[in-house]
Amino acid sequence: MSETTRDSKDKRSLSDLGIIYVGGDIDAGTAETVCTEIIDINLNRRVDSIQLIINSPGGSVSAGFAIIDMMGWSRLPVRTTALGMVASTALLIFMAGHRGQRVLTPRVSVLSHRFSWWVMGNHSELVARRKEEDLIHSRILDHYREYTAISDVEELQRTLLCDVDTWLSAEEAVTYGLADIIEGKRAQEASA
Repeated sequence: MSETTRDSKDKRSLSDLGIIYVGGDIDAGTAETVCTEIIDINLNRRVDSIQLIINSPGGSVSAGFAIIDMMGWSRLPVRTTALGMVASTALLIFMAGHRGQRVLTPRVSVLSHRFSWWVMGNHSELVARRKEEDLIHSRILDHYREYTAISDVEELQRTLLCDVDTWLSAEEAVTYGLADIIEGKRAQEASA
């Protein structure tokens, strides 16, 4: 192998391989970066799918839904892998991955909960903002109904979207239909 060939292989980026890593808080900047990378990979890379790796405590719901909408736009299937922590908005993004290819690592922390929003303003502003909060709550319920094994709203609010944080093991997340596979379990089980 020539030195030039080796150098060009060493300089390949994750996006050249169809991989996008999302770490830390999810905000408008994160959404812009991830959406841009999904577009770029769709238009310029020679890969069969996109691998979205997530380790995030969550963040902005609107930024998360921007990423989810871009995942839906992608002509390439977007596979998701969660490691470390996938919580709140990050869980919404993770769940939207291509069915059958939503992978959890064995020791991942999974958090499902109702969104919270800090709003300030006069009475009129608070009344106007309430409509957006109701719309977001409805979108989240619809998202869970589409991407989990639970279609009943009351059951969702009793189990995954109750008034307190719901921490789940990787196994519980698979049982509820939030994920499809626990990676590493296959290798551990095969060697046993």
